[in-house]
Amino acid sequence: MCIRSIFLVGVLLMAFQHRLSAQEPDSVFLLSGIIYDDLFHPVPATHVINMNTHAGNVTDSLGIFRLPVHPFDTMLVRNIAFQDTLVPVMQIIEVKYIRIRKKIYPLQEVRIFKWGSTYNDFTEAIIEMPNQLTLGELLGLPNQDPNYIPFDMNEGALKSAAFLITSPVSYFYYNFSKREKSARKVYWINKNREKYERFDAIMSLENIAATTKLSGTELLDFLAFLYQRMVCDFKCSELQIYSEVHDLWDVYQGLQQE
Repeated sequence: MCIRSIFLVGVLLMAFQHRLSAQEPDSVFLLSGIIYDDLFHPVPATHVINMNTHAGNVTDSLGIFRLPVHPFDTMLVRNIAFQDTLVPVMQIIEVKYIRIRKKIYPLQEVRIFKWGSTYNDFTEAIIEMPNQLTLGELLGLPNQDPNYIPFDMNEGALKSAAFLITSPVSYFYYNFSKREKSARKVYWINKNREKYERFDAIMSLENIAATTKLSGTELLDFLAFLYQRMVCDFKCSELQIYSEVHDLWDVYQGLQQE
């Protein structure tokens, strides 16, 4: 065999070997896993980002995510209450889950001041205090609009006729996909968490008992009466909730006297 033929065969073998070795890292598959905390509780509403392709996903209420990946990609797990975590795809394939650790925020020192003996002394001291900067302002970060809602979480925008006309495929995907509807449900639960907790605190058994001075069976009877006729929910202000509770308490007392 001539030298030229041997050289051509060698080049072909090297090209073939390079192609075989390139197929494995280029193969894409759908990776599924669960995000857990230190106690192995699922962590919902957590961002999982492919650092190589920049594709991302958000865990559902069970902490599950699904993301197209390559075997040698690296995943970034990010949640405001937990530490950022980098995990290789091969490790996730082996154990099927990722554990993340809670973030510990350092607290500033606490000082106790004497404001005076009257309410006026207190208000004057507060007025004279300089405005305290938030952590974001100290770091020079832009202010976030508290009323901002991402487009893919905005029910009104996703169900609008304009969205149907301009993007019919996306319209049906966002409105009929179980994964997207679950993600929106988790988003709104987290966004309204403080309102839910405030409403539950006002409507708690202890608070209603302190307001009405009822106990035992009488308290349970009034709670049943209250829940059947209550119009306000977590969206109402604290004043509106208390006003309706007192109004229904007056109605209930009137019915009991008849």
